[in-house]
Amino acid sequence: MNAPVRRTQLDRRASSDGRLLAAALRLVARGGSAGTSLASIGREAGFSRGLPVERFGSKVALLLALIDAMEAWAEENVFAGMPAESGLDGLLARVEAHFRGCMEGPEAVGALYILSMESLTVVPELRARLAAFFQGYRRAFEHHIRSGQAKGEIRPELDPAVEAGVVLGMIRGLVTQWLLDRDSIDLQRATRAALEACRRSLRAETPA
Repeated sequence: MNAPVRRTQLDRRASSDGRLLAAALRLVARGGSAGTSLASIGREAGFSRGLPVERFGSKVALLLALIDAMEAWAEENVFAGMPAESGLDGLLARVEAHFRGCMEGPEAVGALYILSMESLTVVPELRARLAAFFQGYRRAFEHHIRSGQAKGEIRPELDPAVEAGVVLGMIRGLVTQWLLDRDSIDLQRATRAALEACRRSLRAETPA
């Protein structure tokens, strides 16, 4: 009979850190970071009140680690399967993936959007990290727009950086409305409308 495999101390630490971050996400999604203490995160995760301090040192450090974890999760679970095709089709696929990720993980998206708003007021220490988070999304859209222009699919006179910001702004605006009032906003229908809006605004005119 094989002896049971013993988890290393590093494995156990990674597991407990993951539980702490998951607890932080749940609490932030419910009441924002301002209403979430390190002690409450420890209790929510099933550990001592002091473990979050021991592991992360401060609430800001824990929230920064939470943003890192959310970004990694999105890259691995939402955007990893993106088609290799760039240009207009690639952009549309990425827009759809953003909305699909929101519908599959509303709690995480809610926590991310709450932290974004709080970074403008109560937790300014998060602002630079969150700006970088969303800059990554804008750069991905900008890449597709530039590629689409090179292929003749997207209008050549458009500024890729500006249009990428508009696309991301549309996504964030619709998602914010959905988070505020899910009974009135059908995000699946909004996704289809957003995709059509992107096609109409970006697509190069077909020669007569």
